[in-house]
Amino acid sequence: MFDSSLDALCLLPPRFGSGRRGVPPTPPSFQVQRAGGSTVELPTRLFLDEAPWHRWSPKVAQALAEQLQQHGILTSYLHSELGARDDSDEDQEQTEPEAAHPLQMLPYRSERYGLSADDFDTATVIDVRLSPLRDASGRFAYSAEQIRRWEATPKEQPLSGGGWVSAFTLPPDIVDLDSLPNKIHQLRRLAPQAAVLVSVTPEWLWENRETLAATPADALLIRSGQISVSGLQFAELLNQLIRQPDVPPLWLSPPRWDQQRVATVDDCIKLVSLGVSAIAIDGWMEEVFAEIDQVPEPSIYSGSPANQLNQSISPILEEYLLPLVERFTALMTTITRSPSLGSFNREIAARLDVHYLGK
Repeated sequence: MFDSSLDALCLLPPRFGSGRRGVPPTPPSFQVQRAGGSTVELPTRLFLDEAPWHRWSPKVAQALAEQLQQHGILTSYLHSELGARDDSDEDQEQTEPEAAHPLQMLPYRSERYGLSADDFDTATVIDVRLSPLRDASGRFAYSAEQIRRWEATPKEQPLSGGGWVSAFTLPPDIVDLDSLPNKIHQLRRLAPQAAVLVSVTPEWLWENRETLAATPADALLIRSGQISVSGLQFAELLNQLIRQPDVPPLWLSPPRWDQQRVATVDDCIKLVSLGVSAIAIDGWMEEVFAEIDQVPEPSIYSGSPANQLNQSISPILEEYLLPLVERFTALMTTITRSPSLGSFNREIAARLDVHYLGK
């Protein structure tokens, strides 16, 4: 029977007698193939999908985003979520966005709160979100704190519309999924340098797989972080989806396995071996976010507030995140071309179409 994790799958070493080969210190960069033949080059297959930027001050949020990108992590945010505003009269301590944020994943929400022209200018990847996520309360809605950040509303002023704002499933100019290609072409014109992907939660994915496969998106992101499922059962569904004709490359925010276990680095490498192109690190960030909650604002007497924040945030990433990133990078260098996965369980090997290691 399937268990609740991916432990029954083995990452395979080279075969006996296959010759000695050098192990590269780092895997090659990740190439995202765009419609039309051009590519977007990313340092790693890892990305941060859904950080709670509104929990922190703009200065703290910006410092965290910049450090993640310096470590090669594609990071999802709007400039407004990091405290940037369109009003050029505002006194802000900011460099040009394109210099500070080279690895921005633009979350194109249906409501477009907080979206600005600068986001299209600096985006490396655009994420067209077709499925709203539940917030911490369980609602399909945005909190007052999120709206306040997007609208740059001063704390002393009341918010228009109250506390909670419902989340939509499609932008107003998309009547249904059949109209999605027109939106993707529009976004390509607005951000010709960016790859465009479509993201959905997994519940209705299989039912709409043919329509989603027909869209001209550069990738399909399955945002599974809010569900709990058996690891091998989920891997089997992924394997079936990857084998469907014309399905675009799959990006994944992994689910939690049974008992709310977070997918480990080894689990994520096994998912890449199955055919997943990129992996969200959100499940690895809980301790990071908890520590960032405790980072104080820089002193008003500090000659370099940014350096003060970096000195607070760097040790957090070094303790809780970077060892996981390093292990992911190291394991990526060991993936053999074929076969890369195997199992000592005959049933699991057959159902996932991986190499059977028994007799």
